[in-house]
Amino acid sequence: MKKFIILSISTLALLVTACNKPEPAPEEPEGPQGAYKTEFRFSEAKKVFGFFSGAQYSYCPSIIDNGDGTCHIWFCGNPTKYKFVDNVFHVLATDGVAYTSATSVLQPTPNTWDKVHTCDPSVIKGEFKMNGKTYTYAMFYLGIDTGDCLGNEIGVAFSNDPDATSWDKYPSALIDFPGEEHSKFWGVGQPSAISLDKKGKVLLTYTRGYSGGTSLIYREVDMSDMSDIKMGEIKTIPGAQGVSCMRNADFAVDEANNKILAVIEGNSSSTYPTFIASSVSVHYADFDAFLAGTCKWKTYGTITSAVSGFPRNHNAGFRRDAYGYIPNYKEFQVYFTVSKAAPDVSSSNCAEWTYNIYRTTGSYVKVPIE
Repeated sequence: MKKFIILSISTLALLVTACNKPEPAPEEPEGPQGAYKTEFRFSEAKKVFGFFSGAQYSYCPSIIDNGDGTCHIWFCGNPTKYKFVDNVFHVLATDGVAYTSATSVLQPTPNTWDKVHTCDPSVIKGEFKMNGKTYTYAMFYLGIDTGDCLGNEIGVAFSNDPDATSWDKYPSALIDFPGEEHSKFWGVGQPSAISLDKKGKVLLTYTRGYSGGTSLIYREVDMSDMSDIKMGEIKTIPGAQGVSCMRNADFAVDEANNKILAVIEGNSSSTYPTFIASSVSVHYADFDAFLAGTCKWKTYGTITSAVSGFPRNHNAGFRRDAYGYIPNYKEFQVYFTVSKAAPDVSSSNCAEWTYNIYRTTGSYVKVPIE
């Protein structure tokens, strides 16, 4: 499960306090405009989805905006109450609120590389050929074959219908984590995918935690023909202000303005639950510089308890179109996971049962000058 990344690689000293003060973007004037000034703000968060049983979690959403007020949401959850086995679920939402029952659409496969958990989905549209069949949707996901959440790997499954109740898996890990480190370090996972050509070429970003440290990396992958996958060079994503460890992120591109957005998980707390973050922060950079490995991130702001009303805020994703793009990098929606914290929950009254999916809109607003 994604939540174990901090526990699994705690010796790497990942976390320091994140910057919580929003920074206005240089493109937007901050000076007086009559009795107002322009600032970037997150709206008050609203609930999107949560199981009602009290013993099931929902987190790590991947969202496709249909352009008509509705969207598809895939997320990680457990089908059996009180049991920690991750499946990928799907719901439909309108006006940002789920209106269909959650359906498990991807599950662990016995006796394979993903036999314990399948989670952390990222879904995009394209053209992908496998076993003589061409598919229009690819779901990237984290899989694992051990119960201690070490040795995570990345897989992919395909469908021709975003409403599908089952997806056809590529039989092995798309990006594996072999060797002696498999049983010692967190591995690779938390994928985020963007289509580069609306066909088979994908910009794939993910977290890597191994003996060399923890970081966000990306590579271009040509999956036009799954019998001849072309893996591009691994590149490390430059750090962002206030983020001590680049990990667990989602990305979206505004092609018209040559911008890429990143929502990155922040820091944990010293109190239970210490394995999830207190906040997520949103950043942007020039997309061509990102692809060249030379981008410099600028910070919009941080989603904290002041936005959500919850002490833990983690595992976020952008609301994007089917290919991973958004129309305006200055106004966007972030879907993220909330959780309660001690003393409301404890190791015997799991925080996981309070994981629900919320959303907020980030945009520039005029605020009175005090």
